[in-house]
Amino acid sequence: MNDLLLFLLILGGLIIGHELGHLVAARARGVRVEEFGLGFPPRLMTLFRVAGTRVTLNLIPLGGFVRPAGEDDPTVPDGLAGASKPSRAIVLLAGPAANLLLGFLAFTLAFKFAAPDPQRILITGIAAGSPAESSGLLPGDIIASVNGQTVTSFDSLHKVVTANADKPIQLEVIRQGTTRAFTVTPRSDHPETEGPIGITLGNPILQVGWARSMLYGVESIRLQVDNLIHLPTRLLQGQIDPEEARVSGLKGMYDMLVWAGEIDRNAQRPFVTLNLVGVISVGLALANLLPFPALDGGRLVFVVYEAVFRRRIAPRYEGWAHAIGFLLLLILMAYVNIQDFTDPLVLPR
Repeated sequence: MNDLLLFLLILGGLIIGHELGHLVAARARGVRVEEFGLGFPPRLMTLFRVAGTRVTLNLIPLGGFVRPAGEDDPTVPDGLAGASKPSRAIVLLAGPAANLLLGFLAFTLAFKFAAPDPQRILITGIAAGSPAESSGLLPGDIIASVNGQTVTSFDSLHKVVTANADKPIQLEVIRQGTTRAFTVTPRSDHPETEGPIGITLGNPILQVGWARSMLYGVESIRLQVDNLIHLPTRLLQGQIDPEEARVSGLKGMYDMLVWAGEIDRNAQRPFVTLNLVGVISVGLALANLLPFPALDGGRLVFVVYEAVFRRRIAPRYEGWAHAIGFLLLLILMAYVNIQDFTDPLVLPR
């Protein structure tokens, strides 16, 4: 239930954020917005009205929409189609821009508050009755050295511990900023789930300032955009497996968030979940910029055509293109969501 609630909050937040981008930009450019829809039609109910905009709940829970006045009719006063080309472009780009901003925020928060420090080893748990408990080690201790050797990885610690079975070893740990020394005797005979000294390991949170966190956020956006843009080429060249490039629907995203949540609960930090939110948000931004009718990118193509050739495609033809495009998108989304059930994602464990 908690996973489902988190999924709904994250997905709803990304969809609402996208549509709010359109709404805010439309209002700023003097375009009247008639409806702010959660889900796709048919309409179930009107939730409320605010500043002349009807906020509605719709039947098909695969996204959301903003319906400006005169979307395809340039004769409607204060409508989108009758607005200037720069205004139309700004309104169309504002949704994807909002998703890029949300992705940046997720990546920045991940590195500011949840990034693991790969150079330090943290004791996250102590087994009852284990040598670690007897020696006085506590969860939260950071292992600095073992037998005088600096510890920078799980592997380096494991090698020293297993090589000294049934022999006392000296552990130096950092506890609340103070270095302390402990003597521990690893067991040669120990439960499989505990290990020689009975500790569970992780990485402490990396101490990063806001400026550096934001730089990491920008770099994460750049890497994600680069990966998505070059994905078709890498797929055709066989550099990645087709399974890794498949499009996921609601269930696929839910499965990924549950998988990330399990990792984060074990590590006691939401690093993977926040990064996944960033990845999904950037993916939504780029998907909406594809030059396909009914998408923001498809509508932008008509604006660019008008700007380049100084003539407008007849509104009725543009309206038909977007209507057909929307129908095709619904069919594609239905297929993708059904595939998530018939051929579920296989995630690493």
